[in-house]
Amino acid sequence: MANPVILLPAIVLFVLLVVGHGVFVTLPRLVWTQLRTVWRIFGRAPHTPPDPHGEPATPAYLRVTAPRDLRATWWDGLEQHERLVGDAERFLADRVSDAFRRPRPGGTGGQGCLMLFLRPAFLLTVVAVVLTATALTLLPLLFALLVWSLGCALWTVWWAVWAVVAWTGRTLRGAPAPCPYRDCGRTVHRPVRLCPRCRAGHRRLTPNRYGAFRHRCRCGTRLGAVLGVRRLDACCPHCARALPAGHERARAVVLVGGSAAQRAGVHGQALAELGAASGAEPPLVRTGRTPVLVYDPLGDAYATQESVAALDAVRRARGLLLVVDDPATHSDAVHAVTRVLHVLAARPARRRPRCCVLLYTRAAAGDDTAVRARLEAADGGHLLRALDASGIPVRCVPTSALAGALRWLAGLPGTAGPGERMAPPPARPAEGAALRLPRHRAARHTILLTHLAGFLVVPLALVLLEAGALPPAALSGLPGNYDKWRHPLTGSVHEVDLAAAATRDWPKLSTSYSAPGHPPSAALPGRAGHWSVAGAPQRNNWLRMDFGMPLPLSEVTVDFDPDSVKSPFAPGVDVEGQAGVRKVYFEDRHPHEQEQGAFLKKTYGYDMPVPEPVDSVRIGLGSVLDKDEDNEQQLRLREFNLRWTSSDALRLHPADGGRLVVENTTARDLAIAVRPPLLPPGWRATLVGRPPRTLGAHDTYEARWRITAPRTTTDRAPVAYAVDISEDDRTVTARCLALLTAAADVEPLC
Repeated sequence: MANPVILLPAIVLFVLLVVGHGVFVTLPRLVWTQLRTVWRIFGRAPHTPPDPHGEPATPAYLRVTAPRDLRATWWDGLEQHERLVGDAERFLADRVSDAFRRPRPGGTGGQGCLMLFLRPAFLLTVVAVVLTATALTLLPLLFALLVWSLGCALWTVWWAVWAVVAWTGRTLRGAPAPCPYRDCGRTVHRPVRLCPRCRAGHRRLTPNRYGAFRHRCRCGTRLGAVLGVRRLDACCPHCARALPAGHERARAVVLVGGSAAQRAGVHGQALAELGAASGAEPPLVRTGRTPVLVYDPLGDAYATQESVAALDAVRRARGLLLVVDDPATHSDAVHAVTRVLHVLAARPARRRPRCCVLLYTRAAAGDDTAVRARLEAADGGHLLRALDASGIPVRCVPTSALAGALRWLAGLPGTAGPGERMAPPPARPAEGAALRLPRHRAARHTILLTHLAGFLVVPLALVLLEAGALPPAALSGLPGNYDKWRHPLTGSVHEVDLAAAATRDWPKLSTSYSAPGHPPSAALPGRAGHWSVAGAPQRNNWLRMDFGMPLPLSEVTVDFDPDSVKSPFAPGVDVEGQAGVRKVYFEDRHPHEQEQGAFLKKTYGYDMPVPEPVDSVRIGLGSVLDKDEDNEQQLRLREFNLRWTSSDALRLHPADGGRLVVENTTARDLAIAVRPPLLPPGWRATLVGRPPRTLGAHDTYEARWRITAPRTTTDRAPVAYAVDISEDDRTVTARCLALLTAAADVEPLC
């Protein structure tokens, strides 16, 4: 295999195999694998897993799950790219190994030499294939990201509206209340709401990442996040015990005092005064429409300054009931009151309790003045001065006025009757609902359709660009640039045979002699005949084509019947033009040849470029090089052509009344300049209006001239229309020929 004669074709074949395998096998597999990945993630609509952070609710798809799915789609596709590229490399190695399976003596260097050439070809092919596949898969991903971004923006606006509504509701309801249970008492900023079906606790049932207007529990139950939240059963987030309905509106009255036993007695008496049983738990009483919480912390809650500062109920209280039996400075009750006043002094005035009641247990009766006098007598003046200095309204009452003091602390009217105890709802067992994970079919299928649209956008865009259905300025001018690249202006120029459109009136054909049955019109294109001068009485016969005006011809072609050419080299023919009284010679000739044997060729016609516009063309059969008269008599002119160049970027449609409809056939705007029409002598054309400088894509413009004919004319005259087209410093011309009467009736010849 190390033989260069064998190695060179093997290298070429293996390179073609590597490139073909990459283009026709690896690239389709990469695109197909990406499509399968997109279908697996978005098409089958798999179950959305529960939130790993512990909230028993399904996250909002656009907010949480969709980014994860899009990220998985991209990274899974990249992993598949790596696997398929490895398969392509193994395919190359296997093919090379199969070629060298039978080692030959002295041929051990062929495989290494072959891999030396194949490795660069393989790397270039892999890079091109991977970049192409990445470009084809990146566009659908960008489309999906765009749709996801729009969805997220709409969802964010939706979330912001309901978040403002929820925040407004919480603000109007006032400050959060403490937990009503005596062994907890911590502030309940947001109670845990229980699902009515599976009894799962939702700690964040507000507009958030789990939903803007409502959340979906793991059992499938939809829970309102803004409206209807307070109808759900609630429990304390700290002690996990059930909360009575309306607990958040309770007005807290906190007992402050020395020993727990003394406070417990006053607490039981206060509940009894409000109409609840002593020792009720939680100590919530509904008086009229207002819930009242008579809170007494357990144990020695006022023993230290730190324990007092940790009491949330004191900071959230509406009123304080100060229970004092000994107003001396050394008593525990006075120390407890002092510690509470220190805590309240550190808070803003608007966040302190609204009022205080000092319950002096040694006073059985009397009004505020009498109780104050007894406190002064019992060395309690310092306590009264400290309370008055706090800025909180204070009343001093005896034990007999406890009921009225509670109503004053809670802000209840004095005529309010006895209340009723607010008990938490009875515990309900879960219904045993199975875990039902949502699929989010609508959102997933929307992103799936966006992916599929992204895969189809390239061929669809190519179809639209090829059809010219898009406006030229769309997509930053892409349709116009594509049409310019696909259909360049110079490529729109082609030759048009004017002789093929000849009529009886144009061009004027005249001859020196024509054989019977063989007129000059028989040599026009598409006619089954020829022009002959057989039997002519003289030599140097000719055929003349008169155009009536100078025409910018590009080429004149004459073709004789090869069998009629008797000269061994070329027919004796001279072709020349005439511009006014001046002759124009066609010096360049491109012969039409027919092989005659192994080495000889016979010329039977010519293609002759026309250097300038001419009024007429003359084909002379006599030549100074051909002295044989019989050769001229035997020549048969089979066909002659008169060609000029025209661009098909514009389509010209002559119409009656001196009108010309100019149609832009391209998918881009073109700069045009309408030329004056070419007319025979004596005819005049005056342009009406001003033509535009630019003609839009697939647009039309109608130019109009006032055409004046000579008074004595009765024949139809030729008219040549021309419109210049300019683009990128290149100019081409679209032309059209027509026959015109004195009444401006027109017959198009193009």
